[in-house]
Amino acid sequence: MNISVITWLGSGNYGTSLQSYALCQKLSNLGYNVSFLSYFDKDFKLKSFLKGMFASIGIMQQREKKMFEKTDALRKLYSFQQEKYKICHIYFPNQYKELLYQTDVFVTGSDQIWNAWYNFNPFYFLDFAKDKKRVAYASSMGTADFPEKYKADIKKLLSRFSHIGVREQTAVNAISTLLQQNNIVQVLDPTFLLEAHEWKNLAEEAEIEFKLPSKYILCYLIGNNPHYAEQLISVKKAYGIDDIIIIPAIENKTFHIPGATVYTAAGPKEFAYLIQHATLVCTDSFHATAISINLSVDFVEFLRFKDTDEKSQNSRIYDILEHYNLRSRLYSSETDEWTRKIAYSPVQSQLAKDRTKSINFLINSIEH
Repeated sequence: MNISVITWLGSGNYGTSLQSYALCQKLSNLGYNVSFLSYFDKDFKLKSFLKGMFASIGIMQQREKKMFEKTDALRKLYSFQQEKYKICHIYFPNQYKELLYQTDVFVTGSDQIWNAWYNFNPFYFLDFAKDKKRVAYASSMGTADFPEKYKADIKKLLSRFSHIGVREQTAVNAISTLLQQNNIVQVLDPTFLLEAHEWKNLAEEAEIEFKLPSKYILCYLIGNNPHYAEQLISVKKAYGIDDIIIIPAIENKTFHIPGATVYTAAGPKEFAYLIQHATLVCTDSFHATAISINLSVDFVEFLRFKDTDEKSQNSRIYDILEHYNLRSRLYSSETDEWTRKIAYSPVQSQLAKDRTKSINFLINSIEH
C-alpha cells in the first residue's frame, strides 16, 4: 500500500524532524511504501507553476540546498532529510491527479499541525484528499481547544477522517466534543513507535566534533524565559555536575550560562546521541522529554508557558508526565523530588504496552 505522510518535516526544530522521521520509519518497517508529502496549494496559482518550472531545471533544489548551508546544524539537517525521506513535491494539476491515483491512504502525522492558535492550515487537515482515506496518527493541537472562529471549518474537515488518533488526552476531549463522537483515540507520539535500540542505531551515525565529558547535563530549551538560567544553575548545583552542553534551539539561539559548552553543529542524529549519553537532560521540549523517556535517561522538566496563558502548550507536557507517573520531574524551587533518579522499569513496562496499542491502531486504521 502507498502511504502519503503529511506533517512538518522541520527546518531546525529537532523534535519536528525526529517525529516525522519516526513515523515514516515505522510505516516503512511495517511494509508500507511511504512518501512524505510536502505542502502544496491545491488551487495551483501562478506561484506554484513557477516553482514547478524552476524545479524541473534544478533551480528550486539548488535554492533549498543553499538555504541549508547557512550553518553546520542546517547542513546536517539537509543531509538527514535527503537520506531518510522520499519527498513528494506537487506543483502542477497533473501531479496532483497522479498523487490521488497512487495514494491509498493519507496519514497526518504528529507535532502541533492542528494548533489553530498558531496557524490554521486546512492542508494539515487533508482538505485536498478528496475521496481518499484519511487517518490521523498522533496529530496534536498543542492546546486545550480550537479557536472558536475555526471550529466549524475544523469540524467539517475532521468529519471526513476514517480514524483519528491524537497525542494528548486534552485533544481527545476537545475533538470528541466537537464531533460528538466517542471513537477518538489517544496514541503515542511517533518517536515512541521506535524502540530504544532503534534510536541508538540512529545515534551511532552521529558526528560529534568534540570529546564528550564522562558526565554532563544536556540542556535544550525552546522558550526564551529569563528564569531558565537561574533554574539551570540550581539543577547543576543539586546534581554536582560541572559540565553542561547546550544545544541552542532555533527559537532560542542565545541561551547561555557561564562555563557551558554551546554546541551549535547538532543535527537530528547528534541530538539523539547527546540525549542518549547525557547524565541528565534539562528541557522544556516535548520531544526531548519523549526521547529521554524512551532511552531511560534522567531529565528535569522546565515549563515554557504560564498555565494561565490561553495559548499555553503545557497540557502536552502534563499529559506525558502524568501518564508515566513522572510529574515529579517538573522543576520546582519548593521540592527536591526532581533530583532523584528515575525508576524506569515501570515506565518502560507501560511504554511497551502503549507502543503495542498504538502500532495496532496505526495498522488497523490503514488496513480497515
